[in-house]
Parts: sequence; structure tokens; C-alpha cells
Amino acid sequence: MSLKMAFKLSCWSCLILCMAAYYCGQKVFDVTQYGAMADSKTDNIQWAFSNAWKAACEFNGPTSLAIPQGIFFVGPVIFRGPCYNNISNAKIANLTFLDSKGFHMSIQRSSNVTIRNLNISTTENSHNTDGIHISGSNNIDLATLTIGTGDDCISISQGNTNVSISNVACGPGHSISIGSLRKYMNEKNVAGVNVRNCTVSSTSNGIRIKTWHGAPPSEASDITFEGIITENVSNTIIIDQKYSRGITAVMRGTSNKVVAVNFMCSQLVPCENVTLHDINLEFVSSSGSSSITSSLIQNNSSLVQNITSSCLNVKGMALGIQKPATCL
Repeated sequence: MSLKMAFKLSCWSCLILCMAAYYCGQKVFDVTQYGAMADSKTDNIQWAFSNAWKAACEFNGPTSLAIPQGIFFVGPVIFRGPCYNNISNAKIANLTFLDSKGFHMSIQRSSNVTIRNLNISTTENSHNTDGIHISGSNNIDLATLTIGTGDDCISISQGNTNVSISNVACGPGHSISIGSLRKYMNEKNVAGVNVRNCTVSSTSNGIRIKTWHGAPPSEASDITFEGIITENVSNTIIIDQKYSRGITAVMRGTSNKVVAVNFMCSQLVPCENVTLHDINLEFVSSSGSSSITSSLIQNNSSLVQNITSSCLNVKGMALGIQKPATCL
């Protein structure tokens, strides 16, 4: 089976409006042909979705699992491949996930996965409802996504390499995060993460790298955040970890905390090779509207306050515009 789906629907009370995109020459397995009903009330998961996936998995040749346009009521389901082993060469597109009670999508031990045009939404006070969680995978490409959750819009966990994220609208939620890392023994490193041209609004963090305190050694390296726009974000840039190197950030927007850039790294193994390039942030009161723009703030002195940076055990350099003033 050359096309393997690589996502986990963790939604017990979840409505999905979706239209599958598939390719010429592939045998299509349509969930409605296996009994799925787009009536927004029939529980389709245990039989229709699973049976369609099983049939696609058993077919000897290129396949697509098709979910026609409609509203499907689904519970938890895991699609494993190939089949029930590692997953590769998948494309997931044109789906809407609503009100999951856990992660909306989880990509694990997979490779060469492309994700496009997803809309993920739940209430901002719902815990552990990450939009997309990635672990143990390589060559993952995510683009053109709208995500609002009660946790991370996208979380990149241990063992990932070559992850590309672009054109994502994130918020509400926590942030686009690397971590948490090093919660368990023998976790693998994270390397080659590129996040670019994304907007993060009304979130608790902007871009974040996080680890567990006192955790076993591991490394996050070759991390780039470029063209990031923040709006009414609490911790615009925050690195809270023991060891990282090769991190580049380019961003502009607004912060609702005075300390907008915060590096908290270990004295024993400091964060290294950190580059801040053209950081242009303004302060906006947390009581202000999330739609307040940088230009409006500059014309309203009651909202403007000096913002700062904080650096602990970090080595790097700052280039171009630095607002707030850099601590590197």
C-alpha cells in the first residue's frame, strides 16, 4: 500500500466536515461505502471508518481513504500502517476537526507526511487538546492550517527530524511548541524544525521550546522560526530547557507581558548558537483587544510600555532590529 494515512482522531464528541483529496491511479476506499453516515449523529468509527481503513490497508496497490464532504460523528480511532507498522508517504487534506476531548491529530513513527488545509477548533479552556502532535517522525510538512485549541496548536515532541510548518493561523491556545522534551529516559533528539510565515494570536506563548526540569540529557538543534507575527501573546519568545543549539528567530507583533523574550537555560549545558534577527515587538495590555495592531499601539500612548528581554545561560547573537533590546 503506497499511501498510508498517518493520523489519529482523538475526538469522542467530534464533528468532522471533510473532503478527501486523492490521486489518479489509486483505488479509492470511500467510508460511506462501508456504512458511514454523514448525519452528524451516527457513531461511524468502530465499524465504517475502521473497516474502510482495513480494506485499504489490505489492498495490494496504491490506495486512498476517502471521506466525502459531510458531517460525521466520530469517536476515538487510530489508523495504523503499513499495515499496523510505521507509516509513510501520506497526504491528509481538507478536513475540519471540532471539539476533541484529547489531541485532535497525532502523527507518530511516520515519515514523508504532507498535511494541508485543515481547520481544527475547540474551546480555549479545554486541556490537553493539542491540534497536531508529532513524535518520532521525519519529513513532515504542514501548511495552510487554522488551529484554535485549549493547548498547543502544534506540538513537536521527541525524535522528530525535518519538520516544516508554514502558513498556520494559531490561536487561541498555547503556541507552536517544541516539547515537552525529556520527560522519559532515552528520548531521541529533535533536529531540523522550520516554522515560517505563521500568525499566533491570543495565546499564552508565541514560539516555545520546553523541557522537563531535571530530565535526562537530549538535544534540540537546527530550529528556525521565521516570519512569525504575534498578536496579544503573553510569552512571545520563550525557551525553557536544559540544552539547545542552533536556534534562529525572526518575528514581529505584540506581547501582553513586559518580558517578551525569555531564555531560561542550564548553567551546565547552556543554550548555544541562538540568533535573533529582526525582532520587532510592542507591548499591549492584556485587557486590550486581540485585534489591536502594532501601528495602533504606536498611536495610543496609554497602551505602550517598555518591554524587555531576559537571558539566563544563553549564547548567541542579535542582528537587525531588536525590540525589545536584546540580552544576548
